[in-house]
Amino acid sequence: MTIGTIRRASVADLPQVYDIFYEAETEGDAHPPPPGAIPSLFQHELETGEMYVVERGNLIIAFASLITRGSIAYLSQLFVRKDYRCAKTGQTLLQHILPRDGRTCCTLSSRDPRALALYVRVGMRPQWPNFLLRVNSADLGDLPSNHVEIIEGQRGDPAFVRWDAEISGRSRPLDHAYWMRETKGVPLWFEQEGRIVGYGYIQMRSDDSLWHPDAITLGPIGARAADHALACVCAAARWAQPRAAVLRIAVPGPHPSLGPLLDAHFRITYVETFMLSAAEPFVNAECYIPSGSALF
Repeated sequence: MTIGTIRRASVADLPQVYDIFYEAETEGDAHPPPPGAIPSLFQHELETGEMYVVERGNLIIAFASLITRGSIAYLSQLFVRKDYRCAKTGQTLLQHILPRDGRTCCTLSSRDPRALALYVRVGMRPQWPNFLLRVNSADLGDLPSNHVEIIEGQRGDPAFVRWDAEISGRSRPLDHAYWMRETKGVPLWFEQEGRIVGYGYIQMRSDDSLWHPDAITLGPIGARAADHALACVCAAARWAQPRAAVLRIAVPGPHPSLGPLLDAHFRITYVETFMLSAAEPFVNAECYIPSGSALF
């Protein structure tokens, strides 16, 4: 028996894509939030990446999204409808969407052992845990003070794209435009002793979160040195604190801000694993905070 028809997704498919996403995100939650609007991310994936669906009759049973920026192909989403989950469905869809032309493939895997095994079988290896953290702004505790001054940047400044390309490992102007347009991203420079030591975005809208769409998401945030990376993240959290009731951030395990953020009352809400097909990472996890799980 075949898994169904694999084809490119269209805008008309997004309501069913959202249903699958909602089912997976709320599985096991006794009191899930009601379904909301379709996240802007899905439209962004359709327009600037690749989204494929598996269809049986008129029912979409799975979908996957791939975001390619330069030589890096990032698997943003892979979900299978609960009643149709089997190793063959996910494996077949994954093999269909992943490139075989020498590009580096990567993803953030859920903690489900079946998902981890699936990515290992296609050539990706675990690199580090990625911690999703959240805090109520009123509960945010003390963070290290590193004498970093924040300067609000100009929307569309190409310098942000250049800094991000250097530190995140790929040039992605389309994603910068998305953060500014759809997540109301505020570009920030971090200055210490008269020189720029890092860059970042504060996403004022988090519509990919079912529970906290009005939260602020910190990231991407990057610096060229680990001590500056810690200073930039702490400064960003202090800047964001009075501007929203909830703050979110995704922190790679090696990043120096992880301990201080937990000490300041951020709490771990989920742990993912960064998976990579290359021998060496294209990004330094001590110096980079991703924009979240979806675009890394």
